[in-house]
Amino acid sequence: MNISKVIEKTNQFINKLETPSGFKLFERSEISSFARCFVIFNKSLTKQNHWLEERKQFLINDLNSDIQKLYQEKVKDNIEWINDKSFLQLFCFTLSSLNILNGELTDQNLEILNKILNQEIIINLQKKGVDKGFAKSGNHSMFFAIFNIYANNYLNIDRTKQIKEWLDFNCNSINSNGFWGKKNKVSMDYLQFQNGYHQYEIFEYLEFNKAPWNNAAIKTLSMSDNLGHFAPWPGGGACYDYDAIFMLTSKFVNNFGQENVLKKTLNSIINEQNYDGGFCESQYMKNNTLFKLIHMINHIIFQPNHIKPWSIFINLNLLRYKNKNIITTWTQIHRRWDESNAWDTFFRLSTIFRICNFLNLEEKNLFKINKFPGIG
Repeated sequence: MNISKVIEKTNQFINKLETPSGFKLFERSEISSFARCFVIFNKSLTKQNHWLEERKQFLINDLNSDIQKLYQEKVKDNIEWINDKSFLQLFCFTLSSLNILNGELTDQNLEILNKILNQEIIINLQKKGVDKGFAKSGNHSMFFAIFNIYANNYLNIDRTKQIKEWLDFNCNSINSNGFWGKKNKVSMDYLQFQNGYHQYEIFEYLEFNKAPWNNAAIKTLSMSDNLGHFAPWPGGGACYDYDAIFMLTSKFVNNFGQENVLKKTLNSIINEQNYDGGFCESQYMKNNTLFKLIHMINHIIFQPNHIKPWSIFINLNLLRYKNKNIITTWTQIHRRWDESNAWDTFFRLSTIFRICNFLNLEEKNLFKINKFPGIG
């Protein structure tokens, strides 16, 4: 298990995504403002300090320009930007990137932030169905926590009231599985932990130990497949696997027998690094129907019984032609499931770190964590 070699190969891949005019999410894609953040995250995580320092001022300028440009586009298209996932997501990624670079928001972007801060926290979260565990509501809840924490901790704007409101609202709507959704929902599903991870990300940053950490972690562990992955499809998913491993490795979670699964996950991820050095969503979902179907069947057979029906539905849907690629708002060119990219690479490396840190492996020292709320 040569993790230093894994890191070396990922950096070789990430270097290929830099162009004179910007950064690409994957080698076939166009330039993307999101990709810029993901490349910064990868370089910071793997301690490429010299690379970051050389480009520092250019990156800070471009990060601020990207926010302003996207904001203007949303306003022009009459999109409610203040609740738009792609805009809020890029803004949060930018804040995390600026923290890595010791950069600041421009005055124009501070004005946008102030408009966000004028939102009533509880009303905003209710509108998005955070307390009901609606899809994507965990992201939204995390975004607004990040904005308020950033204002409080980095801009010296007192937001203690709003942060407390955020904590109270999210804590009071936790269900019996430790996540969000139907209050007394007995069965565990992918939506709950993959959606609810985002609030726990904030809980950990705030060192909030009153959440039902152990219950949520135990329920999450029940979603593991035979390779230590946590997605509905074979080969895992960078987000699904990281979200699950985050839940299992927090300092607020006891050691309740998750060690064997963590080791299995670690070995699987290392063995699934692509030849070009990057990581993808899933090597087992490449565009070969027979290959994909065989792995889907094998995946479902070894899944826990309580999630098999849902996985069958998801996997049958993924066999449709329209799902041959992964579609996001980050690029106009869609990436293949088995295609290396900066996003999946960052999450795979982050998962490796979380496991190494929890197991107290020496390799944890190969990584540097950005002490900032949220992702990045």
